[in-house]
Amino acid sequence: MNNIEAYKIWAPDNALWTEWVKTVLFANIKNHDAKSYMLKIQNINWLNKFDSNTAIIIDLPGEKCVEESLALAYMGYRPVPLYNGICEHNSTNMIVDVQNLSKALHAGAEQLSSINIKADAPPVFMLDSRRMKAWSKSPGMYDNRWCVFPHDMPSASFLTKQNISKIIVRTELTQTFFAKSFYEDYIQHDLSHVLYRYQEAGIKILISCNNEEVKNTTISKPAQYKNLFYRISIILGLSRNTAGGFGRQIRKSRSSA
Repeated sequence: MNNIEAYKIWAPDNALWTEWVKTVLFANIKNHDAKSYMLKIQNINWLNKFDSNTAIIIDLPGEKCVEESLALAYMGYRPVPLYNGICEHNSTNMIVDVQNLSKALHAGAEQLSSINIKADAPPVFMLDSRRMKAWSKSPGMYDNRWCVFPHDMPSASFLTKQNISKIIVRTELTQTFFAKSFYEDYIQHDLSHVLYRYQEAGIKILISCNNEEVKNTTISKPAQYKNLFYRISIILGLSRNTAGGFGRQIRKSRSSA
């Protein structure tokens, strides 16, 4: 299976959510690397049953997200990869090491191809919780950090038209470095900008953290909500690639050469 074939399995032409699938992690993976990768798909113990009115957002680290999304595919959900950071195979110093994630995505195509999922099945949006794990950039590093923006996911009105009335966020308690303080958070700041829009539109937000049972939650209004400078400031701190995703080697400045 080549990269295009793997992508088409994750993003079939007839699926309702295909237009949101990101392509960048399918670009560089080598087929022989993916063939030796073993997925560890386990039963979902935080969700009791399939619900056609519920969308799910999996915000877990690396390949763990792929494995859990495939488990949900067996229940009837449609996995939708939103990964927007490039995997640079000629580099051993990626800020976010996504080599195993890329392999899992390619290996997962084999399993996904054998699962019968309806074209209009509710979505599982797949995020890598490590996407913004480091805020500092050093010369010589390959900066493939990325951020999810509201336009990367369907609008609240589109979800409502598809009878999606609830969203479950599957996450883990993570330690996040912000400014000079160290704190624990359930929902990352970029995702809160998306979820708050859904909440404002009347979509119910639920959460399952660390395999706990699903429970109701309320998303607080994030800082710089609907502020143009929020998007600009985030993008300026990242390394956009000409191909459309995020990923570029950080060059040394002339003064430090």
